[in-house]
Amino acid sequence: MRGIPNNPVKCICCGRMNGCIGDRLCHSCRMKGRPPVGRKFIWTVELDIILRRAYRGARTRAELSTNLNSLQKSAGFTRNVILGRAVQLGLAFSTRRPWTTGELQILEDRAGQARPKALAVKLNRSHGSVKAKMKELGLSARMGEGYTQDDLRQLLGVSARSIKKWLALGWLRLVQERIPETSVIKFLRLHSEEYHLGRVDQAWFKGLLFPAFNSAAQRPGNASYTSAERPVVDPRTDLRQPYVPSGYEPEMGIA
Repeated sequence: MRGIPNNPVKCICCGRMNGCIGDRLCHSCRMKGRPPVGRKFIWTVELDIILRRAYRGARTRAELSTNLNSLQKSAGFTRNVILGRAVQLGLAFSTRRPWTTGELQILEDRAGQARPKALAVKLNRSHGSVKAKMKELGLSARMGEGYTQDDLRQLLGVSARSIKKWLALGWLRLVQERIPETSVIKFLRLHSEEYHLGRVDQAWFKGLLFPAFNSAAQRPGNASYTSAERPVVDPRTDLRQPYVPSGYEPEMGIA
């Protein structure tokens, strides 16, 4: 913004009344003061001392930014050049807080149960710091309960567009960007016309809707029984033989 309406700012270089209230320079004078693109920035001992003083004398990030702005104007260096020199000199406004054993234990216990953002708040760390540490420890940030939209798409053998349509219609619901298993079961039972049984993951589908399928599939010797495990067949329900009620006497034919 060039000045305040009805209160123009005078450029301190050319004297024209189109200066900026921040540096009191017009656009032309500001561009003239910028270093050329091919210029090589040469750091001197005096500039290194000023840079160290700027970091050590700052108590907040706002003060550090003010000190660097002053150095940038006086030296004519770009901010990237100044920050790069600070890295070379080993200057940093704040030191990295090391991870404690308790924090690592919380991270290992809650990984897959809480989102990285929630863990960052709990541990008083940045989101990037938590994700980097989880990657370093080989921990997955993926939530364990429910399904992502892509997971459900692959299990049902449908398109992403179908998943979004079912969410928009309220047939599926999202909880923290995941679809709960109860919502999936309800959808499978009430809207069977929306998916094709030949495309779904059969083991997942049967285990979800028919819990007994999992126990039967895991039982050893499911295909055959030993003599000790052979089930007792009730003659009243055995379809291989005709059922004869007790006390029934067939009528004798008359010769």
